Amino acid sequence: MEKPMPAKGDADMTDSFQPARVTPLEQPTNLLKTGMLMRENPLSILPALLFEKTILTGPYLGRSVHHVSGPAEMKSVLQDNFEDWCKSPLIQRMLRPVLGDAILTAHGENWRRQRMTLQPAFLKRRLDPFAPIMAEAALMAVERLKHPQTPEIMSVMSDATFAVIERVLFSDVEGFDRGEVRRAIEVLLEEIGQMRLSDLAPVPEWMPRMMTRRAVQARKVFRKAVEGQIARRRAAADPGSDLLGLLLTVRDEETGEGLSDTDIRDSVMTFVAAGHETTGIALTWALYLLANQPQAQARLREEAKAVLGDGPATAEHVSQLYFTRQVLEEAMRLYPPAPMVARRAVRATEICGRPVRKGDVALLAFYCLHRHTTLWDNPDSFDPDRWLRDRRPTDRYQFLAFGGGPRACIGMGFAMMEATIMLATLVRELAFSPPADARPVELAMQVTLRPAGGLHLIVKPA
Repeated sequence: MEKPMPAKGDADMTDSFQPARVTPLEQPTNLLKTGMLMRENPLSILPALLFEKTILTGPYLGRSVHHVSGPAEMKSVLQDNFEDWCKSPLIQRMLRPVLGDAILTAHGENWRRQRMTLQPAFLKRRLDPFAPIMAEAALMAVERLKHPQTPEIMSVMSDATFAVIERVLFSDVEGFDRGEVRRAIEVLLEEIGQMRLSDLAPVPEWMPRMMTRRAVQARKVFRKAVEGQIARRRAAADPGSDLLGLLLTVRDEETGEGLSDTDIRDSVMTFVAAGHETTGIALTWALYLLANQPQAQARLREEAKAVLGDGPATAEHVSQLYFTRQVLEEAMRLYPPAPMVARRAVRATEICGRPVRKGDVALLAFYCLHRHTTLWDNPDSFDPDRWLRDRRPTDRYQFLAFGGGPRACIGMGFAMMEATIMLATLVRELAFSPPADARPVELAMQVTLRPAGGLHLIVKPA
């Protein structure tokens, strides 16, 4: 199928609509104010200059914080010198009580072992059989969105992507209550996403973060359910062809070693947390942008009908949905699911020649990178055609929606297939528009970047 040409009038696509954005911090502020801003919304501490410069350095509790927003600087931290950096103690303390020592939180040899062992499970040929599950979840979301006419979009997208990850992980369920486990996961995701003032205190890294009693109980429910499934599958002659079955059978190509039961349990929680949450939010932002840009929405619908016809989306269709992918990439440029991450130097190193001391922190501001005034034309505008082959960035580190370097998101292929199938299906079937009395959308960061208070859109049959 030939690549569709831009529709007439698309050059004016961004004239009337300016997507929601964060108001940057014009002037540096004191430590207490920074802590309060971090708790309310970590994005609010980003300085305005970071959208023009590529690195800014300032003091923090006797160390230096290097605010990074340039591709070369990102590559220096994430790729060239990645062994000199570890994830920040703050994010580790927030994630580890829930995710354990899985691939997202592990370091060193433990991380390498898990990464090498898990990699085969995310090859395209292993993922393609999951496409029907994604298409079915998309059609279920369509039915749900038909009533009422102004549903809250983010919750529907979250439920749809959760249904996918649940069925991909557990094609059959015995011995636990799906509803109870789902509620436990929601509590655990809330625990991860809520930053407390105590999280910002300079406590020893070995000191665990205190979980709420509710979260401790939820973790117990979740772990018991997953451990029961692992034991049942290990005892069976066939571990199954879903993701849990793959996790039970994959081996490190160098050592032949498989994953332990604890590795698998924590990996399942990581895939649920990182997989369904981020994809659901990416779809929410894409629908927000399309609802406010009717020409782009009509163009995507035309493509979806031409490629999918009246049937369900398949894995083979994904590579033909060019414009759908462009919209998703542009949505993740404007609203990267993880808008910033932090790394701590474990030894003296450098960022593009700038000296870094052991203990210094690099704050990698993907949000600023994606809207940098020296890297993008009209960086705050919604322009899916910036992802056409002759316009898209040539520097791999200019777009980091899935991170970069050896620790880039292992599930990127899964997420893009799922999001493409779902977005094409949703827009083929439904028309989205903003309510007449819609309030301005505000951005909130709770590990992931989301519309504060959710997103309401008018939804009608297409």
